[in-house]
Amino acid sequence: MGSSPRSWDSAVADAVRGAKEEAPDPIAVEVGRLWADLDAKRAISLFRASVRIAYRERLVGPARERARKAAARRRPARS
Repeated sequence: MGSSPRSWDSAVADAVRGAKEEAPDPIAVEVGRLWADLDAKRAISLFRASVRIAYRERLVGPARERARKAAARRRPARS
């Protein structure tokens, strides 16, 4: 979800920037929901956008994948 005091476009851009860690190489955005917060004078004070981001996953070679899985097995389980 993204938000901006300026516009819907800025709210969508904020959502994409916020998802950089989970989706480092975005290729498309689907806007799911737009809404706004109103101030006491019933003017829009904050634009909000809920988005779904399509991104490319980086391919990992077999040796790296095996090493990643082995490291995951060595980590203690979270409780």
